[in-house]
Amino acid sequence: MEFTDLKSVYPNSYLSDSPIFEDNLLSLPYKNKWIHLPTSSLTENEINLLIMIYHKKNSHINQSYSSEWHDYLLGKQSTIPKTSESIRMIQLKLNNIDRHFDTELWSESAKTLFEPMIDSFFLSDDLYIIIQPQGKISLDKSEFQGILQTLELDFSLKSFCYIGQYWDSSKDLGTLLQEEIELFSQELPYLKGRVGSLTDVSLHFFTKDALMDSTVVQELRSKFDTLENWRELIRALWDNQGNVSIAAKSLFIHRNTLQYRIERFYEATGLSLKQIDDLTLCLLLTL
Repeated sequence: MEFTDLKSVYPNSYLSDSPIFEDNLLSLPYKNKWIHLPTSSLTENEINLLIMIYHKKNSHINQSYSSEWHDYLLGKQSTIPKTSESIRMIQLKLNNIDRHFDTELWSESAKTLFEPMIDSFFLSDDLYIIIQPQGKISLDKSEFQGILQTLELDFSLKSFCYIGQYWDSSKDLGTLLQEEIELFSQELPYLKGRVGSLTDVSLHFFTKDALMDSTVVQELRSKFDTLENWRELIRALWDNQGNVSIAAKSLFIHRNTLQYRIERFYEATGLSLKQIDDLTLCLLLTL
């Protein structure tokens, strides 16, 4: 059923780019988006029918799979599964999936590479979720990158990974995991590299609205735009903790050349990229 047809029957339905996990809403996968309907306008039979139609029609994933975590994150149950362990959620976004993609074989391969885990499943056609307990061994980003490369070589696709925070079971896990799904969905276009975590996306995610609404920020940016390659200058210094020599190497320029550019930047903007507070502000303006 196309969304326009559904809209004619349920005028209060609407689309969004990501699921919304609220007790009073039914979220349904639709192409690359999600349909939302207030449950107050639906009978129990209507809810069951819509879930059956959209989860079967819009997904090549085997929908016979079910677990408490799977059903909770899809909005099929409102109560989060009980756990006595601290857990984190790893999200894998798959790109370039073709019709020959074997989801079950890929999933089995992913499970062996991401041990230990409490559960794992496709939340949508291209989003795979891993619920992982906190253990003594914790992989770093380079090791996650190696896992992605292994899966990509074997299955001819491209993938991105978001490593969630570990959360204690006594916390509001529902709210925390739901926000991480939204965060990854919104920040994927801005993710630097293929593997990210909260520290990689937090500056943009939590400041973007304030930056867009600020006249001060817009005026500063207009100053910056008079300078050549100011974004790569700021990013190089930030990525290298302000170390001028290493930043110069990353830009393939001489250290003196970089020093000159830093001085020119200060003359034009009044902000010193050698000062961490000034550099942090300038970084926000690159987001």
